[in-house]
Amino acid sequence: MKVGIGYSDNPESSVAGLQAAKMAVDQAGKSGPDMALLFSTSRHDYAALRESAASVIGSSVPVYGGGAVGVITNEYFGYAGDQVAVACIWLDGVGCEALVEGDLNKGEEAAGVRLGKRLAGLGTKPESPVLLFYETFDFSEGLRMMMATWLLQGIEKGLGFVPDLTGAGLMGNHGPVPTKQWLGGDMGEHSAIALAFSGNVRMDSVIMHGCRPATGYYTVTKAAGQAILEINGKPAIQFIDELLNSAIAPEQYPFFLLFGVNHGERWGEYDEDYYASRLCLGIDKESGAIIMFEPDMVEGTEFQIMFRSMELDYIKPKINKIFDDLDGREPVFAVYINCAGRCAGYGGEDLEEALVV
Repeated sequence: MKVGIGYSDNPESSVAGLQAAKMAVDQAGKSGPDMALLFSTSRHDYAALRESAASVIGSSVPVYGGGAVGVITNEYFGYAGDQVAVACIWLDGVGCEALVEGDLNKGEEAAGVRLGKRLAGLGTKPESPVLLFYETFDFSEGLRMMMATWLLQGIEKGLGFVPDLTGAGLMGNHGPVPTKQWLGGDMGEHSAIALAFSGNVRMDSVIMHGCRPATGYYTVTKAAGQAILEINGKPAIQFIDELLNSAIAPEQYPFFLLFGVNHGERWGEYDEDYYASRLCLGIDKESGAIIMFEPDMVEGTEFQIMFRSMELDYIKPKINKIFDDLDGREPVFAVYINCAGRCAGYGGEDLEEALVV
């Protein structure tokens, strides 16, 4: 298996796809890839971008991907502009089945069940490596976020377990706008894309939250979907406001307030591998609710308020450990998925995580 990576920030879609694809092919030193991954900000024409990349890699090569706020490679990074990335992949005997399941907007769990059953049909095992990309926003009836929690629940129901899976929700910029997805030979939307690898290939992954607990435990006492309505028996906004002594206005909670759910030992030494971090998406003053990005903080969920580390030296050791533990295996492709909310221009900090990777 061999992978070549290409990048462009040319504002002309007919040029950007060509530049990124050519860079990927040149880096690999070979032509005619078996498949390609393509990611772009929403400022590009998705059809023109796909066509220009195909002029280099071939019109019959399946392309998968979609929107991204920005791009990080070994040599380049940027966001909120015209960034495009192409990963050309030569399988060289490695198996890869690409499964596309649509109608995500009509029910994430139902789409996940269908996808899980198709993965089961491939003989997927718990250790089987799977890359999953899905569209984040649904604009078919107003604006709604599609939930990874429900998608994964469906996969588990259809397959019987969640395999060795990593991936991301796709979005074209920080301000939600409609985007398109590349689904092999087609272009569409509202889909989940699973790339299921087989053969002599393994996926190693690590999660880096970049935050630590700042408080003891509190309990969600009432919730509905993404909305946390009550915490410790009080309206959620009121509880957090009193806890913070009104030091932060509720209007500042979105993309700032962060809760951590510990799935490890309650009072043990902090281990981020056992934590699920959940970020506030918005507030509803009328109901006193805090709206989260995911709907999994249900009634009875215990959580802690987390604080972000501004010291970014935790990243390199985590990544280096993956390579140190390869035990003679040859790395062929590394993917770094960064939270869009942590870039300097959006998070209000001067530091960029990408600079230390």
